[in-house]
Amino acid sequence: MTIAAVAAVAALLVSGVGLVPADAATPKWPTKAQVEQAKKNAAASQREYVKLQGMVRQAQSGAVVASAAALEKQNDYAKAEQALQLATAKATSLRSQANAAKRAASEADRRFGSIASQLYLAGGNSGLTTQLLLSQGDAAQLLGQLSAMSRLTDLAAGLQSSASQQANVAVALSAQATAAQKAQANAAAAAQSALKEAQAAQAAADSAVAASQKASATGYAEMAQLKSESSKLQQLDAEHTAYLAALARQRAAQGNSSYLYQVARSITPDPAAAQAYASTRMSAYGWGSSQYQCLLDLWTHESGWRVNAYNVSSAAYGIPQAWPGQKMATYGSDWMTNYRTQINWGLNYISTSYGSPCAAWSFEMSHTPNWY
Repeated sequence: MTIAAVAAVAALLVSGVGLVPADAATPKWPTKAQVEQAKKNAAASQREYVKLQGMVRQAQSGAVVASAAALEKQNDYAKAEQALQLATAKATSLRSQANAAKRAASEADRRFGSIASQLYLAGGNSGLTTQLLLSQGDAAQLLGQLSAMSRLTDLAAGLQSSASQQANVAVALSAQATAAQKAQANAAAAAQSALKEAQAAQAAADSAVAASQKASATGYAEMAQLKSESSKLQQLDAEHTAYLAALARQRAAQGNSSYLYQVARSITPDPAAAQAYASTRMSAYGWGSSQYQCLLDLWTHESGWRVNAYNVSSAAYGIPQAWPGQKMATYGSDWMTNYRTQINWGLNYISTSYGSPCAAWSFEMSHTPNWY
């Protein structure tokens, strides 16, 4: 039998559903096997709850580790993003320098072209030398022209070299900028991917904690229910033992039910006093005036509130019409004559079996012959 099935049996035993009709004349005691099974179920449920608590602690520990890892990856990603920003700024600066180098190279090319054009128009150094050898004019002037032409040639060569160097610098700087920015972008992407994995792991760990806590709460509720049902069955079993002992003593003293009938005939009942006492006991069960009216109707119908009411056909006895009457001995050995003892037993029976006097009265009137 599963825990749930046994729990259902225990609930039926406590409520009386599915057993012998739940009236005051019929005892409803659990068997010893049912009591022991309820104890075992409660103990097994408690062991399971302890396991569930261990799972909760394990899940919480895993969540702490996952949270720390996610925090570390968050820090790594922040550093990578900062490094990428610095690399981007540096790349921007390098590209600016590359652009400046390109412009310098362009300017050097322009100036070189201009000088080369002038040299071409002047015929170059070789033309001036020829003029110097053949000319009979001013030699000093020709020498001055030759010197100027030589300087222009040197300047042009220097500009050509500078333009080439600036172009090389521009290409190198641009390549450095691209490589540095790409490397740092890759590092930032890897850090972001690691962060996402860590965050996913943390979410999974948090989900595991929530699931284990939910399972633990369910386990605790089941354990509490089974313990409560076991406690009720044990209480009923204790009452059964007391009832059997009282019944044995009563039978030994009385011999048979005819003695109870003789005792009943010798008692003078006081219904008004019994009703007054019952009204003082309602608050102990949380019942108000409307419930008291139902109780008046119920026991007026059953016994007329007579402490010695005796049913000759069933031997049900007393104000609540307990059968056998000896079961009221669990509330006092004077159960045959004391309306207080009978009322105390009867109110507990109504509370346990029906929940309230109005519920018991409704059940009483729901079938013929009437009983509750």
